[in-house]
Formats: sequence, C-alpha cells, structure tokens
Amino acid sequence: MYDVWNNKPKGFWLQRLGSLVILLAVVLLLFGEAAWAGTQKSTNYYKMLSAIEYTGKGQFRNETQALFAVQREPLFGDTVRYVVSSKDLAQTTEGSTPAGPSGIGQVSFVVDNRTGHLSSSSRDIALLEQVNNRCVTSLRKITEVDIGKTWKQSFDLSSLTGPVPESLKFTVSAIQPETQLYGKMMMVRALSEPFKIEAAGKDGTKGEVKGSISAAYMFDEEMDQIYMSVSVFEASTKTNGFKEQLRHEVATYKTDSEGLSVDMTGLDKNFERFIRKLGLRKDAVKIEKEVQLPRWSRSEVLAAAQAANICSALACEGALNPVATVCVPVARTIGMQSMGQLAAAGQIGTISGALAQSVPGVATLKIAVAPAAFMGMSATTAGVVAGGTVGTVAVASGGSGGSSSRSAQ
Repeated sequence: MYDVWNNKPKGFWLQRLGSLVILLAVVLLLFGEAAWAGTQKSTNYYKMLSAIEYTGKGQFRNETQALFAVQREPLFGDTVRYVVSSKDLAQTTEGSTPAGPSGIGQVSFVVDNRTGHLSSSSRDIALLEQVNNRCVTSLRKITEVDIGKTWKQSFDLSSLTGPVPESLKFTVSAIQPETQLYGKMMMVRALSEPFKIEAAGKDGTKGEVKGSISAAYMFDEEMDQIYMSVSVFEASTKTNGFKEQLRHEVATYKTDSEGLSVDMTGLDKNFERFIRKLGLRKDAVKIEKEVQLPRWSRSEVLAAAQAANICSALACEGALNPVATVCVPVARTIGMQSMGQLAAAGQIGTISGALAQSVPGVATLKIAVAPAAFMGMSATTAGVVAGGTVGTVAVASGGSGGSSSRSAQ
C-alpha cells in the first residue's frame, strides 16, 4: 500500500521511523550517561609540603609532607559534599593523640553553591566554617576579564570570637600562565596588608604581634580545579622582651593517586616573577640552638595563621569551590605542627626547593628570593643561614573592590 499524502510506500516510512527511534534511543542513552556521570563522585589527589621556622633566642624548624585525597560528591539541589582524607602524613609524636592513622584523619563538609556557605558537624574545621561563612558575602567573583589586572579585596572578621584579625585586606592580581599539557591556566595572587593581633607572652602579659600572609593559587582555565597553591605566613613580636619571628610556608600541587606530580612543563618567566612576590625563601634557617616554639606562636597566632590562610585562599578564588579542599589540610597541619602533634617527615628542605624537585616545569624557574632578609634578620644573623637542606628538627611537645589597569606582574 502507498501513503495517500506523498505516494511513498508505508514500508519506507516504517523503516525511517525505526531508524529515528534507534537514533533517539542512542542520544537519550548518551545524554543519560553524561548526566549520570556529572552527578557522581570524583576524586583529586594532592601533595602538601609544610615548613615552620622560628628565630628568637634560638631557632626552630619543622617540615612535614602529606598526600591527601579530595572526594567531591554532588548532592540534592546545588550542594556538594567534600571529603578530605590524608594518605601518608607523618606519624604523630610519642604521647600525642592522632586524629587517624595518618594524623590528619578525615574530615567532610557540605558547600551550598548558591550561597557559598559551608556546613559541617566536625569541630575540627569550625574555624574554616566561621571564617568562610563570614567572608563569602564580600567576595569579588574572578573571571577571565581580570587577567593582567590588580584589585583590592577585604574581609571584616570583627564579629568572630577568638584571636583572629579584626580585618584582612588584600591586593589581588591575576595572570594566565600556560602549560604544554593543560593549556591556559588561571593564576591568582593575594598579598595582605600587615595586620595585628594580641597574644600572651611567657609570663602571661599581653603583647602585640604583627602578621602578614601572601598566597597564590593556580587553577585550570575554568577555575574548576586547583593545580598548585603556595602561601607564606609571617609574624613577629617583642612580647617577651626581645624580637621573635615565626614563618610558615606551605605548598600543594596536584598529583596522581600515587603522589606523582602532574606535568607543569611550559610555565615561564611570567609565572616565575608572579610567584616570587610571595617571598618563598631560597635557604632554610640553620639550627644553632634548638628551642621550642614559644607560647604566643602556639595559641593566638596559630588561629590567626589559619584564618589568614583561609581568607587568602578565598580572595584568590572569589568563591568556595574548590579552594576549601586545600584550606582544610593546610589549616589543620599548621595547628598540628605548632602544637607538637606531628613528627618531622623526611628532609624536604625549603618549600621552593621541594617544588623544583617534584613538579615538572618548575625546576628551571627561580621562584625563591635571597635569604639575606629572612624574617628581617640583620646582616650578622643572616650569616648563620645555611644553603640547601638542613637537618630535620623534631617538634617539641606542647600544648570587594574594583579592578585597575595596573600590571599584575
């Protein structure tokens, strides 16, 4: 029989209809698989390098490293659960209580992408939750139009309890480095203005501590994933009657599941100049007289350093996704190192040297600065700074603005 409208055999249209049905089924299947995959868990791996140094009437240095996994799981609505777990952090020192088999244990939290708010039932990241939820309302969203520009970002923390700065103000810049394997990246740097906090000296009297934080984060072009982060925190005081200085450097970089760095080959002099302004040191302090970390660095300044790292990370991303995943282990490691709950792990040397040795594409770049001005040391004191890696020292047990057209280099 023939179709009365176009004189085509009915068999012809049945065949075409069958083909269309099959094609539609394939499209729906592929679309369904893609949608299903987009709602499933994904895991990224990072390595973190952390070093604490102190100078006063003696010196202190601790370095540690960790592999950690970050699992991301979309939930109902526009919320996402993050689970951060360490794979091989150094074992805790004798007498301390480990948070888990690796020391840092596992923490989880949920981020609402509509509001940027973070929620968690864990007291371990209470500070992250408080600082983030206070800061997200004033975040300046960062996009590709900010490449090559510099702008201001400030956070008001006066409503928070505890020894955190009343406010943090940053100068933020962005560039677009390029790698051979991943193409164009987005890199953002945040340099804080000096801030002050009150801290107790060894006799219990209160004194003033001056601090600063500098940080840089490198993302993929869409700013969906972190590939590298570096931060430098510094604090100094005369609370105990003489000058004391504390320095904390930390870096993270993306790896495979075994801890091997992704290939960053292609990074050039623009990246080098950009990261040098963080002030990573070329040489580590030499331990001539080993001392414990003083009380002021293990109490009030510890909370300030954690809050400063969180704020600098937020300033670099302009949102909480996925910076928080790196903030959590960084903040916890600062605390555990300062409180003597982490044994020194290996001899990683300086953070700049460890990055050069571990991350393809960084070895030929000069990302550190000369050590002569290390934590404000005099020329005489600078003479005790040793080149290269120093011996590992065990930790002593103890308690929105607009943008401008200025160059980003």
